[in-house]
Amino acid sequence: MAEEHEKYTTMEQPWWANDGLILVLTMVNIGIIIYDLERGLVFNTTEWWVLSVIDSVLIALFVADLAEDHSRCNDKEWWWKTHGWEFLGLMPLALTAIPILRNAGALRLLRLIRAFSGILRLIGATQRAKEVTIQKQVQHLFLIVFVLIISAAFFVYVFENEYYDTYCLGINPGGECANIIHAFPDAIWWAVVTTTTVGFGDFTPVTWPARIIAMCLMMIGIGLVGSLAATLSQLFYSTRDDGDGYEIEYEADVVEQLERFAGWRDKDMIGEEEWDLVKDLLVRRMRAEIHMLKVEMYNAASLPVPMQVAAKMAMSDRVKSLESELLVVEERLANEEIEDRKAEAEAAAAEEE
Repeated sequence: MAEEHEKYTTMEQPWWANDGLILVLTMVNIGIIIYDLERGLVFNTTEWWVLSVIDSVLIALFVADLAEDHSRCNDKEWWWKTHGWEFLGLMPLALTAIPILRNAGALRLLRLIRAFSGILRLIGATQRAKEVTIQKQVQHLFLIVFVLIISAAFFVYVFENEYYDTYCLGINPGGECANIIHAFPDAIWWAVVTTTTVGFGDFTPVTWPARIIAMCLMMIGIGLVGSLAATLSQLFYSTRDDGDGYEIEYEADVVEQLERFAGWRDKDMIGEEEWDLVKDLLVRRMRAEIHMLKVEMYNAASLPVPMQVAAKMAMSDRVKSLESELLVVEERLANEEIEDRKAEAEAAAAEEE
């Protein structure tokens, strides 16, 4: 992402162009389209005018957002190549006031470009961030999965509902028609089941466009839901380890251990072989902790989430294993020191008597 950073004068965005806010407004914009499909808005009614005004305000905000992003970009040609297609999704509901466009389903489909633009923008925000917390990863992944489900459900609903109205409406519901998606809530349920690869089979796409969408959703859904599950497990893991204190506690322990072993070495309580073993264990433990810190601090934005979890758990287990080996030696030496002190105290008491 360093190359993209160089294309902008600054990566700072105004509050009204925040990635998360724009994504939420995008979903509101798509919700208006879904409402239009479900209810069948009648032109020039109060309901049509209210939704048309809201929709126009959202479109104006999206245009302002693109204009603001364009103003910060140094390479205008690159910007138009990578962002120009987003203007295709800025089709206001007010266009349905034109008779020839009133029933144009293509306008509704074009506006779903906003959904994919929002997903790409959220992914870009994650990549641009220098340091992404686990909580932010969960939030971003959840929003991406949510937008993907809503978008796929809407696409499938449009194609399947048209098929249902043509071939199944007004006939005895049964057979193939019983499994066709002809209501948006059913489309949402189907998309969730498909994304999670559960596959109950209560609804099945019958049109080829819907089937292609289903195949894409299945392939993408496996990775996204897996990443979300891995990130949630990482969130639980970091909460259990008490966050930043986890590394600080380790660092303090290894320094204290080193001081204690050095003290026993000065008292000749550790032989050469044992001292070499202790030094080796201490060095290996410190290296493991440093490696774990590097993974967390520098690779958080570049490593896939499952690899972050696996790396942290592997390093943590390694540190604990080395710590337990050192603890065995430490306990033995501590007991020997206690026994020596008791012996010295008894000897001193005997001399006094």
